[in-house]
Amino acid sequence: MTKSCHLCGEKSLQPMIDLGDMPIAHRLAGSADEVMPVYPFRVFFCSGCGLPQITDPIDPAILYGEYNYCFSDWKPQPHMADEIEVIGTALNGGALFEVGCNDGMFLGALTEAGMTDVTGVEPNPYAVAHARERGMDVHEDVLTPELCRKIVSGRGRFRMVVARQVLEHLQDIEGFFACAGELLDEGGYLFIDLPNFGTALRMGDVSMLWEEHVSYFTPEVIMAMLSHYGYSPLEERRYNFSGGTVAVLARRTGKAGNNGAFADAAAALVADAGSYGNRTSGYRDLLRNGLARARGAEYRVVIYGAGCRACSLVNGLELGGLIDFAVDDQKERQGKFMPGCSLEIKPSAILGEEVIPTVCLLAVNNENDAKVGARVDMLMGDKATVLTLHSPADIHRELDRLPRAWTARG
Repeated sequence: MTKSCHLCGEKSLQPMIDLGDMPIAHRLAGSADEVMPVYPFRVFFCSGCGLPQITDPIDPAILYGEYNYCFSDWKPQPHMADEIEVIGTALNGGALFEVGCNDGMFLGALTEAGMTDVTGVEPNPYAVAHARERGMDVHEDVLTPELCRKIVSGRGRFRMVVARQVLEHLQDIEGFFACAGELLDEGGYLFIDLPNFGTALRMGDVSMLWEEHVSYFTPEVIMAMLSHYGYSPLEERRYNFSGGTVAVLARRTGKAGNNGAFADAAAALVADAGSYGNRTSGYRDLLRNGLARARGAEYRVVIYGAGCRACSLVNGLELGGLIDFAVDDQKERQGKFMPGCSLEIKPSAILGEEVIPTVCLLAVNNENDAKVGARVDMLMGDKATVLTLHSPADIHRELDRLPRAWTARG
């Protein structure tokens, strides 16, 4: 367990929520009785900079040892075109380096948009193989200052460094910025894209917690971080993607700030961090009560979506015993079982085979709610009561879709 903050190094870490022992969310079980290893899942809040974080993460050798997925291709990214426009305007023909480029999908999209001087780094050999099949120049390695100096010595510095959905996985944030400094030319640009934990923090939504994400950023913390490491934000965009995403384009100034911005960020977030556990417990009690009463009224209860956010929520709120099964449209998941709760994952067509009164819990990202809701309506019509479990939708207001008596306390 680390004793200091991943971002500011302070040792003033306060417990924020303890979900107990949890399985690895991306490791689906082959059978209902398969025993899955579990690991402590505790999140702390840094009163020095405002960053929620996991201080005792799972050993990467265990967490990523069987990780042969390429998620870029699996998850639609409707915000990608807008990000490419922001990047292209600033890059203006310069060279670009992407950290954690996965299967090279984003590098390929940049190339198609006319930005052809692009390079990336990715430690996952399966993803690197896919990226190279796309014709991308990708280094199979972990990002280190030594690697950056080697790359720069061979081809020069870059006009922009891009890191999309990367920093939340890192314990060594200072090391990331040291590497960016090695790669960028003077006055170069940094483009970062991060999950926005702010809405989930205020709502008490545990579905944004995932063992791979050791750091949980809010816009306040992101801006303080950039200032601290010598970057001036030029443009901020927010997207309804994967629970909410913040993207920031910043220019390298080389003038590192002081910790005053960190203190301001912490002060702005401390009240929400302190109430997060209570909000989570209140939501859990209402949801569990509603689902128990639905089953008592002979409703079927299913969860639509079996991804990592769904696993965190079902296991963290102990919902598994109140749900009959999961459905998911990704064929690779069908026929397997969600870890921990052991819910069988079936194709969504199963909902139309027996049209009975059903509570359908949407555990897909909100940008897909309309499409999935339409699918449920086509299969079941007015037999389905549908509510979403994930922020940035108002998950507390979603409970109003259930009969009021089902979610009454007591």
